[in-house]
Amino acid sequence: MEATGSKGHPALTDAQTGLPNALHWDTVFGVIFGAGDRGIPLTLILVEVDHYLGWVGDRDSSEVDRALNALGVALASTTRQSDLAARVEESRYAFVLMDCNLAGGRLVADRLDGLLDPVREEAGLGFSMGVAVYDREMIRSEQLVAAAESALRTAQARGGNQIEFHG
Repeated sequence: MEATGSKGHPALTDAQTGLPNALHWDTVFGVIFGAGDRGIPLTLILVEVDHYLGWVGDRDSSEVDRALNALGVALASTTRQSDLAARVEESRYAFVLMDCNLAGGRLVADRLDGLLDPVREEAGLGFSMGVAVYDREMIRSEQLVAAAESALRTAQARGGNQIEFHG
């Protein structure tokens, strides 16, 4: 089963997960970020696979592909049509949730955390998450990413496989 079906253009889709790729993210995220200036609440969730390089090194490519596709399915099932989930780096995934405040971000992160349990159990992976909410003092999209990144690093510093919130 593919994460998002075969609707996306190959140049904008990550082959292993079926999710939009970093190019897609870079193309769309700035536009979505602009919605915050128009008063639409935005929440960014960064998800990183804990100890990814060691995990990949211990598995054959078909096992990695199966696990990453299952991860893509779990991540894609969390988003609404107005949201964007993408694989932005080898071990990192990003979600921008439109019309979503911190309380909504907590609900989505908790739901996502539960959806990742089967992937954790089957593939032996851990996932850290950092959640941040847009505020009007953020002038550039990089500031929202930095806030989510800070929360993600805190979750990893606390041992990983957990969720941390900023703001």
